[in-house]
Amino acid sequence: MNISNILKPHVMKHPDKTAIIFGERRISYAELDNMIERAANSIAKMGFKRGDVLSLFLPSIPELIIAYLGTVRAGVTVNLVNAMLQKIEVEYILNDCRSKGVLTDAKRVPIIEAVRSEVDSLTDVILLEEQGRGNYPSFKAMLTDGEDTFHAPETKGSDLCHLMYTSGTTGWPKGVMATHGNIRHNATEFGKIHYKPTDTIMVATPIFHCWGLVNGTFGMLSKGGTIITVERFYPDRALTDIERLKPSIFIGVPPMYNLLLNYPDVDKRDISSVVFCLSAATKMPENLIRQVEQKLKWQYAEAWGLTEVSCVGATSPYTETRIGSCGRGMDDAEMKVIDEKGNALPPHQAGELCVKGTCVTNGYLNKPDATRDAFDAEGWFHSGDIAYMDEDGYAYIVDRKKDMINVGGEKVFPAEVEDMMITHPKIKDLAIVGIPHELKGEAPKAFIVLNEGETIGLEEMRAYCKTRMAPYKVPVAVEFIDEIPRLASGKALRRQLRGD
Repeated sequence: MNISNILKPHVMKHPDKTAIIFGERRISYAELDNMIERAANSIAKMGFKRGDVLSLFLPSIPELIIAYLGTVRAGVTVNLVNAMLQKIEVEYILNDCRSKGVLTDAKRVPIIEAVRSEVDSLTDVILLEEQGRGNYPSFKAMLTDGEDTFHAPETKGSDLCHLMYTSGTTGWPKGVMATHGNIRHNATEFGKIHYKPTDTIMVATPIFHCWGLVNGTFGMLSKGGTIITVERFYPDRALTDIERLKPSIFIGVPPMYNLLLNYPDVDKRDISSVVFCLSAATKMPENLIRQVEQKLKWQYAEAWGLTEVSCVGATSPYTETRIGSCGRGMDDAEMKVIDEKGNALPPHQAGELCVKGTCVTNGYLNKPDATRDAFDAEGWFHSGDIAYMDEDGYAYIVDRKKDMINVGGEKVFPAEVEDMMITHPKIKDLAIVGIPHELKGEAPKAFIVLNEGETIGLEEMRAYCKTRMAPYKVPVAVEFIDEIPRLASGKALRRQLRGD
């Protein structure tokens, strides 16, 4: 059941086939499995054992995949640390999960050195590079010098596989506990829906997030296809690599598609190898989907999920996609929409989306109250997403529950307003948040990034909105900023914009 064995059948069938492409590097299935074995051996010899946590604080490079799979093959729990986090955030996470060790690179080792004295559990630091500061063991040396045969301990589906901390848009992040059964099932079932052994996928999203790791990388490894790993997404580089490497699938998040569509010479690039693309993390505006299909000429498929559902709960093949929907419950994932009293709602009525099945994880590390709030006694995970379902079981995300704005009793969902406002030709990007209002309690405010050289006044913007949405949805205030603060997933940091 160990997730690291997901590639074993393909190691036997076609050992020389390319599993991972990274820049000019090519790693075959046999080479990948051999490096995983060496990593597992080395980690075990360092004294890591079942129940210990090894934190991976690395960018989206092949070594992150190898380290993850080597760690779990050794029976050790992985803690994936977002490569963009800073000292205070890293210190909190390492303390919360009682991390015994950290694998990091030269760029990030100063952060680890700065927090080391504040993390009592931390005994081992492994440096990616063979040469660097400090007298740290080298992970790359482990991959070349370590023993290539490892007798892996037995792993059950219920064993803890990894910890992945939620984005922390409200308070400190929570460590989601995912089992080997959660991750293996989610990866393989997603692979069955979307991938073929002959496919090559460009994973443009970070692989320290579950969307890029579980569904992009592990999903394709389960089918025996090829993965193009991207350390950081740049539209020009992505277009060049698509022309050069000819992937058949592209996996990203909405801001990436927006950047590709607006790149100056995208019309002149040969990106026809891509049959379809996938998006998740945040709702893709329908007008953006239309542009992807018309301008890029890529078919589109969407997925819905959260870290708590390891990470996809709903999706559909691109041939069955309904624009505006994130798909149907995947495999054994049951889905329902409930009202504020917990009653199931009929089709086309919006409420909180809940999911139940193998994809649902074990809750939050060290947070029993938060776990009880989100995971009920019947096994349903209460997502916090507002959605409705149609008669065929397709789900349509309206917005996040916590981001809902109550305008005098009328419910306003920021994503809905954003979808309508982004069609204005002067607007490059925007985010809607709720602000206090003397009469209505709350009212929408727009934070807007304009296209270069453009200007727009509040009244012009309000007049545009009034022709497209109910009066209570029209923003009462606007603030022009240079950039909308977003997570790597593309989610707007509304809390930051509100000044919470």
